[in-house]
Amino acid sequence: MATQSSPTTTSRLHPDRISSGYLTYCIVSGIFMLIAAICVVFRFIQRYKIRDFRGDDWTILGSFVFGMGVFITNILISLPSLGAAGYHINEYSLSQLHVWAKLGLAAETLYNPSIALSKISALLFYRRIFSADGQFLIFMRIMIFLIVAQFLSSVIGLIFSYNPIEAQWIVEMPHTTINTKAFYITTAVINILLDIAILGIAQVKVWQLHLDTKRKVLLSLVFLLGALTVIASILRIVYLETVDSADSTYTLTTAGIWTNVEMFLLIICSCLPILYSLLRLQFNRGHQANPNINARKTKKNGGSLLTFGSAPARPKKSMLSNDIELSGSTAGYHVICETGCHGEMDGMAYGGPVQVQAEYSVYRSA
Repeated sequence: MATQSSPTTTSRLHPDRISSGYLTYCIVSGIFMLIAAICVVFRFIQRYKIRDFRGDDWTILGSFVFGMGVFITNILISLPSLGAAGYHINEYSLSQLHVWAKLGLAAETLYNPSIALSKISALLFYRRIFSADGQFLIFMRIMIFLIVAQFLSSVIGLIFSYNPIEAQWIVEMPHTTINTKAFYITTAVINILLDIAILGIAQVKVWQLHLDTKRKVLLSLVFLLGALTVIASILRIVYLETVDSADSTYTLTTAGIWTNVEMFLLIICSCLPILYSLLRLQFNRGHQANPNINARKTKKNGGSLLTFGSAPARPKKSMLSNDIELSGSTAGYHVICETGCHGEMDGMAYGGPVQVQAEYSVYRSA
């Protein structure tokens, strides 16, 4: 965080209160952090229901933990007794600038793993759905490699952008530095391209699923909500362009708000398909509680049962074979048709495997 103005050496000149810019910063960040926390909690409730925790759940939890670290750091940097961020640089003493720069560096460092883990979580979730698709698995490995490479280059570039490193928080120390604004914008553009690639593959794969058009459109819209993160990232770049390195204590405020919005939106959007699954499950249970609705649904669907996001079914042993158990004597009974999806198992699983139950129509010969 380079500064080129002349801060004071003794007294505090800025008001002894949180700046208006950082008050907005903390409120907006707090709202998105709370929504992200709710999404993560409900995600784990859904996974607990089906007893199926995997890598995508733990990576999104890790992303949220790092995001919480960023939020806490932002609270600390806004306090007048610590960072007092949001004022012009000539209103700070050198000691205050040292604290502000340390906390800012900590927040920027924690931001990068949160972003990377959110992207990896989305890819691992897609792996649940498209696990039988060899081309997708290759794409997923390439994308994870690129995400990890982006993360490492961002963190290393952030820490070692100043020579010596201590000059990042000892602002009066002579130093050399890279063009930090260009560095931040470049990494932000790469993040946007990675997000677009992840969203794009999701759309392609959804429209290749063997589902009716209505359900494909609905799933496509759920995944498209992830485009909100791209919009937030673009706005972050716009405001990064307005940052003045000679007055970064003041001009970083708006760009920082969009940085937090982008980070928490990634977590929220990564959880949306699982929340969609949870809502569908509750909706289906409500219908099952009404025998009339359930009967009409069974008649309409020809007797087949298709459940998205429910707990793995526990079929009877007879259901796993081609044998049909009937009470009493089975003499004279014949299978005349198999309805539904012919016993196939579909890999489209929002929160758990899709269970397809094939039912049989029988008649007793005279």
